[in-house]
Amino acid sequence: MEKLHLEQLYNFRDFGGYETTDGRRLKKGVLYRSDELSHLTKKDRQTLQKLNIKTVIDYRSLKERYGNENKDFGQKKTFYLTPIADIAALASAEYGEIDMEDQSKLTPDLVEFLMIKQNQTFVTDPHCKMVYKSMIEIYLNPDNGKIVQHCRGGKDRTGYGVALLQGLLGVAKKDILKDYLLTNLYKKEKNQQSLEKIQEETGNSSLVKAISYFKKADTRFLGAALNYIEEYYQSIENYAKRELSITEKHIQYLKERYLESNEKDKNE
Repeated sequence: MEKLHLEQLYNFRDFGGYETTDGRRLKKGVLYRSDELSHLTKKDRQTLQKLNIKTVIDYRSLKERYGNENKDFGQKKTFYLTPIADIAALASAEYGEIDMEDQSKLTPDLVEFLMIKQNQTFVTDPHCKMVYKSMIEIYLNPDNGKIVQHCRGGKDRTGYGVALLQGLLGVAKKDILKDYLLTNLYKKEKNQQSLEKIQEETGNSSLVKAISYFKKADTRFLGAALNYIEEYYQSIENYAKRELSITEKHIQYLKERYLESNEKDKNE
């Protein structure tokens, strides 16, 4: 799907269209991911309203949402799912929001370590498992209609949630990572402006590089989660069955709902 031209939304996209390992394809126009939906202009709301999204999954913490609630664009339901994601929240924060003491400790190596650890936490932490199990269950309920899932930057918490869903639908790892990396394209200008401002204010190139690791999608980060799943469970399907209580019947239903039919594929 072509990128929507939105004024105050930088990482919104349809994550359908990818081919699956069995030769089918994710439907377009039903699966969306985004950064936070709290700064939408009137024009943005009108643009989103045309998509007829019924349900929002918001991974942001209560602290992140306070005074910063999503704007109304016609959605009917919002599910607040909060994984243990202090690092992801820090990664999506603006520089001025980061505590001075934390700033002084940030190095590129530390941030790289923290981002890898955060993604592994999504996989292994019991509370995170509960959160992402709930996410999948939202997609299993047809009453929820078209769904958008988002966090603050639309990269880490959302990136992992989308990766799980795409994996269950049969999208190959290379395409899951390809979709994740689109954040770098969509937020390139915004991130560049932010990093230039930090360089001007601090003159600290090491700090700028460290914060750039927070802001960018890096295959080492989401890859840490996917590699862990591969190593210990062989596949996302096996992981979801063993750790999230998702059944084969659930997976087949997701495929029926979100994959184009074979008949349609043959006609195209």
